[in-house]
Amino acid sequence: MPKSPATVRRKFLVVSAPSQLARARGIEIEQGYVVRERGQELRVRREGRSHYLSARDRTGRSVTGQEIRITKGQFDKLWPFTEGQRICRIRHMMKVGRLRMKIDEFTGEHAPLRLAEIFFPDAESARSFKKPDFLGEEVTRREEYQTSEMAIHGAPEPTGMCQLGIVPYTFIDRRLHLLLITSSSGSRWIFPKGRQEPDMTPHEVAVMEAVEEAGVLGTLRQDLRTRCQMLDGRHLQLYAMKISKLLKSWPEENVRRRRLFPFSDALEMLEDPGLTKAVRRLAAAVNK
Repeated sequence: MPKSPATVRRKFLVVSAPSQLARARGIEIEQGYVVRERGQELRVRREGRSHYLSARDRTGRSVTGQEIRITKGQFDKLWPFTEGQRICRIRHMMKVGRLRMKIDEFTGEHAPLRLAEIFFPDAESARSFKKPDFLGEEVTRREEYQTSEMAIHGAPEPTGMCQLGIVPYTFIDRRLHLLLITSSSGSRWIFPKGRQEPDMTPHEVAVMEAVEEAGVLGTLRQDLRTRCQMLDGRHLQLYAMKISKLLKSWPEENVRRRRLFPFSDALEMLEDPGLTKAVRRLAAAVNK
């Protein structure tokens, strides 16, 4: 499918089917990731009867990549390597007013999620856009709605069900150590976390919580993140942060304690098994 020449895009949840959806021709897309780590991706995709192999690099300020056509036989040989990192959808191209719009209806484990992406000729028209009633919450800047994120972690939970947290880490005598803080009640050891904030990206929220709750500064690894479901039913998206400085004073210093633990000791302090597994996954990536 040819790429759009539009330079500005906005993405929304679809809360009800627009009238033209039933008449729009849909194309089935299967996409899987062979490799996805440290901001680099190697993926295969089938669109109808066409097959592609593409590579992307997200480590810089912009996304760069290349894509080539492959045969069905080559696709079939690569597809098994994407097990556990796949996403399938039906794509419809249509118009909203004079603007081009695509609606993806996700199938399989990602159903019944539907996303709409609107293409704008410039930033001003994007800012002045008045969304129609069939569009819901805007998710343009929410990382969990990126295709690669959903392929690995599944469809995002409704707003308010997912928290964002940070795992601050450092190496002491070549041994991995994690920074934990106490809960507001002081009864448990946890990691800094909070809810998504308007007009902030998830990783910006995570950095803010690290400063406010733990008084820690560092380098956030956007390529090192994972998600888990906690005992209370909520989902937590965790980012890894390499510690550069521990502040002597911070906003919640009178509410929480903080302490660096060797990795194995830190795991023993955590009471949530889902969180423990997620931290193990991040630690394995940090130690690579």
